[in-house]
Amino acid sequence: MKLSSLLLAAAFFSASLTTAGLANTQPDKAKLKAEVAAMEDAFCAMAKTQGILAAFQHFAAPDVAFIDTDPRKWRGSAAVLERIGPDQPGLSLTWSATFTDVSDDGTLGYNYGRYESKLTKPDGTVSVHTGWFLTIWKRQPDGSWRYVMDNGAADRPAPKPAAVAKP
Repeated sequence: MKLSSLLLAAAFFSASLTTAGLANTQPDKAKLKAEVAAMEDAFCAMAKTQGILAAFQHFAAPDVAFIDTDPRKWRGSAAVLERIGPDQPGLSLTWSATFTDVSDDGTLGYNYGRYESKLTKPDGTVSVHTGWFLTIWKRQPDGSWRYVMDNGAADRPAPKPAAVAKP
């Protein structure tokens, strides 16, 4: 065999091994989506049992930021406290993801869905607000998932009926 043929065969064999190795290193996206969805569920469950602030602090990444507080000024645990503030008596927050996805490399995930904020006032009246939330999760060096950004958008009020023109 000529040297050029041997080099070509070696290059082809090396490329085949590299391609096979890459195929084996692709993350299991279905498993990762299930992990991210489970994290969101655990996040909400903790907010119900231990308080909203405790849950937001526990699941936050060290570099967490929020759009509705200045992310240039507030990062990490200070951002959580600035955005969430202390727990309010009578306030509950529940949510549930309706969609979850992860990046192809398995390092980022997100989910969105509906939330409900309910405040029972001392006089017994209840104020309810609903909307959509988005949570962005990042895989941490220890393999855990922590959210790096969370945001919500309140439902818009129903439009007022159009006035009927009198003839």
